[in-house]
Parts: sequence; C-alpha cells; structure tokens
Amino acid sequence: MRTAISLTIAAALIFVAGCTAAEPITEDGETQAAQSETTETEVAEVCDPAAAHPKGAFGFATQLNDSLPEAWRVEFGVIMANLQEVAPISPCLHDFKDVETNEYSVKSPMSIYAWSNAVDNPWPEERPGMEGTSISGDGTNTWMILEIYQDEFEYDDLHRFSVIAHEYWHVYQRGAWMADSPPVGDSWPVWMWEGGAQVVEELYVAEHYDRSKFDNNLFPVIATGLSNPSDFELYDRDGGAAGGELDLNTSAFMVLAFAKELQKTQGISEAQAFRLILSAPAKPSSATPFLDVFGMTSEDFYTSLNQYPAVESGENWFEGDVVDASDVMPSKGLTLAEILAPSE
Repeated sequence: MRTAISLTIAAALIFVAGCTAAEPITEDGETQAAQSETTETEVAEVCDPAAAHPKGAFGFATQLNDSLPEAWRVEFGVIMANLQEVAPISPCLHDFKDVETNEYSVKSPMSIYAWSNAVDNPWPEERPGMEGTSISGDGTNTWMILEIYQDEFEYDDLHRFSVIAHEYWHVYQRGAWMADSPPVGDSWPVWMWEGGAQVVEELYVAEHYDRSKFDNNLFPVIATGLSNPSDFELYDRDGGAAGGELDLNTSAFMVLAFAKELQKTQGISEAQAFRLILSAPAKPSSATPFLDVFGMTSEDFYTSLNQYPAVESGENWFEGDVVDASDVMPSKGLTLAEILAPSE
C-alpha cells in the first residue's frame, strides 16, 4: 500500500493520486507548448523567486510505504508542512538544468519515496537500486529517498524525523543556489551543503522536539578532520573528506564556526549570520566568490578555525582528540523562522 501526498509551498497537505503539473492554457483553450522553450529560457534568465512562476509553486508527490508506522507517516506530513511554511522551495528550481544533459532535471511535483529498511525497496521497477537517504537523479528527473532504519524506531532516535528536514534542505539549497549537489555544477563547498543541512535538521528538532545534537555540542567533532579544512570542500569520493569517516559532525561544526566568525567580522546578528550561510545566493562567477558574498576569503575562515584547539575526548566510548565545539553552539531558542525572516 502506498499513500500519495502532494505538498505545496502553501504548506497545505493534499492527498492525491498521480499529481502532474498542468500546462498553461491560452484564452482559446490551446496549450502553450509551442511557446514553452522560449518562455523557459526567458524565465531562467530573469527568474525572481518572490514572483509567481509560469509553472506554479514547487511541490512534492510523496509515496509512503506501509512498512513505516502510521505515526511516522503522520509526523512526516507535519514536518513537511512546517518546513514549507518557513522555507518554501524557490519556484526558480523549475528552471534548473542538469550540467551534463542540459535538460530541465528537477520536476515538480518532486517524488519522495519513503520506507523502512525492514523491507526491500518497494519500487524496484520504478526506481531500482534505491537505498539510504539522499536527493538522487538521472539527469532528466530528480527524487528524494528516505529509507528509515528500523532501529531508529526501537531506540527513539530523532534521526527518523530530522533526516526529513536534512533532505528537504538539500532541495531548498538547489533552489537558492541553482546548483546540483557539489562538486557537480558551480556550487558552494560541500561543508556548506552538508553542514548546512545538518544544522537545519538539528535546529528543527531542537525547536519541535526540545532535544538535538547541539545538547551534546555535536560530540564528537574529530580533531584530525580539521587539520586541512579545505578537504571538506569536496566529498571523499572526489578526493576530499566530506562524507567520509572523519565527517561525522565536522561540516556542521564548520558552518556553526563560520556563523560565529561572520558575527565578529561583519558585525551582524546571529540570525543574520545563519541566514547568509543557509540562504546564500547562487555562487557568483567572479574570481573571488567567497569574498564577494561573505566579506572574507575561505582561506581566512579556515585560518580562524585554529582558535578551536584539540582536546582529549573524555568519553570512554570514543578514543582520540576532539574539538571543543561548545563556543559555536547556536543560542537556545533560535528558530528557522527567525533565521529566514526577511531582512528589514
């Protein structure tokens, strides 16, 4: 059994089967298919995320397998509605093109496939090989994968909920940055991509469940992971360190430390600093994009991380030095709504 859910930017949950995006209709009832290529090209050049888009709001079509508990499926709808209210996906994402196929590869409604790992992939023919949690695609379409581990239900692990916010944020980032998952396309570094998504998921559960990894200062942030911060500009599969063994919490720590540094160097508030990082604009094509957007070079930021020295773990279950991340934890009560509120 599958439940199809269409979730729109308006944060309303509409239960439907087989949602599709409608084509614009002219006054005489004819579709504007012949005009679509010109229109899409023009929109891609001048798209304003605050303006109505010819293709409408960006939405989701969700398939929740009944291997997931009913309580999780209900909570999924609540989480998606909350996220779409405070962080609606930019309608400009309609105009995203895959760098290799040059096709519009992020279609609305975006499919979300969710199931428990207690069963095999329930959609082997439609989406073979799905596993884990990710935003995946084939160059012509993009979808979200949420394979929830059964242990997370048994041990009341909030990750079963926070991962929804994490993967949603990757869609949000694509709409804001108009870039594919780093390092594909012209995008910001992986530590901003993955670290930003982890910070968002922890902010979300802290607000809505009153506990998060911030309570334990993201322990452990492995000290050796910061010996070369630039390694986290790329995934481990591409020669970097992000996503590898050392990247348990390092990328999130870097985002939090970056927010602290922006507050000091730019004289902005905590919420403004996080807004600048989490809602960064598309990466400029200039020679110094980091400096142009954040007012400092990435090298200067990496040097600032030296102020956080390595200390002994102090925990029997983890051997090795860690970074004391207590000084970079966000304020209690800081919310996504506060961070993403329009600047006055």
